[in-house]
Amino acid sequence: MPPKPPPDLSTIAHAVQQYTAISINHFLPEVFLVCGFLLSILLDVATRKGRSKRVSVYFAVAVLALSGAMAATQWHTFDPLHPKDLKGGSPLFPYTQSLFAPDVHNAEMQNGYGMAVVDNFAVFFKLFISVTGILVLLMSLVSRELQARSSRMGEFTSLILGMCIGLYLMPASMDLLTMYVSMELVSITGYILAGFSKDAEHSAEASLKYILFGALASGMMIYGFSLFYGLTGTTSIIGIRNVLALSPATHTGANLFILWSATVLALVGMGYKISAVPFHMWTPDVYEGAPAPVTAFLSVASKAAGFGLLIRFLLFIFPDSRGAGLPLLDWHIFVAAIAAITMTVGNFAALLQSNVRRMLAYSSIAHAGYMLAALAVGGAPGVVAIMVYLGTYLFMQLGAFYAVMLIENKLGTEELDDYRGLVARAPLVCVGLLIFLISLTGIPLTSGFVGKFYLFTALLTPDHSTNTIPWLWLAVVAIGNAIISLYYYMRVAGAMFLKRPLRDLALERVGELGAIPSAAMAFSWPTIVLLLVFITPVLVLGVYFQPLVDFASGVVRFFSFTEIRY
Repeated sequence: MPPKPPPDLSTIAHAVQQYTAISINHFLPEVFLVCGFLLSILLDVATRKGRSKRVSVYFAVAVLALSGAMAATQWHTFDPLHPKDLKGGSPLFPYTQSLFAPDVHNAEMQNGYGMAVVDNFAVFFKLFISVTGILVLLMSLVSRELQARSSRMGEFTSLILGMCIGLYLMPASMDLLTMYVSMELVSITGYILAGFSKDAEHSAEASLKYILFGALASGMMIYGFSLFYGLTGTTSIIGIRNVLALSPATHTGANLFILWSATVLALVGMGYKISAVPFHMWTPDVYEGAPAPVTAFLSVASKAAGFGLLIRFLLFIFPDSRGAGLPLLDWHIFVAAIAAITMTVGNFAALLQSNVRRMLAYSSIAHAGYMLAALAVGGAPGVVAIMVYLGTYLFMQLGAFYAVMLIENKLGTEELDDYRGLVARAPLVCVGLLIFLISLTGIPLTSGFVGKFYLFTALLTPDHSTNTIPWLWLAVVAIGNAIISLYYYMRVAGAMFLKRPLRDLALERVGELGAIPSAAMAFSWPTIVLLLVFITPVLVLGVYFQPLVDFASGVVRFFSFTEIRY
């Protein structure tokens, strides 16, 4: 059969116009965020007084709420009457291009090519980032570090919205170029936010370290992406998967070596974003030097989007099925090794910290290791475990940083010794911090236990083909690390509830037993309400978590892990 003649320009123009209109309709949350970002800059110019800058925060909260609501309308509800109705997402701004694929003009090959995609996986992260951004903006209203620079609050909210644009795009990216651009957008705004308190002692140093490590990781990742393009002639992750499936030469010789090199280099950039060892060295200094709301945002939203990008990259280029006839690298054992090292380094380093915020920084590194362990499992169980873990991690991690921020606002310090006997002065905040720390440990009746439960369930799932538990060793490492984390979390609780303040001990030594006790800390009602907003989900999800599990299952329900249909 002779080949079909190429379409004329009018046909191509009509198709492009149609594809663009469909893409824009599915791209409305991101478009709304971009408009909100630009308007927030104009609003900053229009408001001159420091007190009126609070309007910028309320405006940004409204933008994120509406963007999240738009994203929620893109959720594809599962129909139990049609359980086999597996389908992929809707590619945005589709295109086809490949240098080496022999069937590049085949309709089946073209299906799924796009710069980004709208599916339940992407919607989950959009909702996650919107909620995180709203809570962080509300935290900023009571942050002493930011209120001391109230004239720049408009700049702060604009940067948060700008970062959210990149965070929205990272888990939705279906092309190496989109992945890189979205990560750079997040990184550049993160560099500025990390050094926002530029007159503070550690802020400029934190920002500089963040930039240097980020530049190195970014360069390595883009080099890895260039190797993928050199091997396959396309930057689409669906195209890369299809070309690798058509090219048996990738199994042998130098091409396999290059494929491994490209994958490892790409993982360097993504590992930097989620603070995986050995790409974690920027984390403690940045978390300590940046304002507390920025630290909370980086530790939750940026880490979550990094995991979304990592999952999309690995599971779509190397589908988790050996029966589909696709060339698979054994990346699972590589990720498992990184997970074990990450959680171990994070927890042991946290043991040595006397600064509570640095301790939480190393703790967040350990939590990245736990989620990487679930990723190593792969397939639906591993992805669902990560989604559930992120849903629980959001409130307990933000809540812990919020409680530490409230204490720092009053004491002007984050040193553990200054937390001694603090429960007598700030009982509600100390109880809240205790709840968050218990949840981060994974003790029952808190949301953290649910995340750990699904993590270990995924790790201990037997392989039916071999009747073995392949990840038993990784589960043992994770359990051991969870026990280690209990020690340093309870150090903070013990200081607050069981130890006497150093001031009282010093006065006792000199015989001044009747000295006036330290004054109680007073907090405004909005401050207390926001604290309760963090505490409530941590406790409720600890006993009633089925909605979260169902929601996380809906994220991957339309993924067929034997053949991802996009």
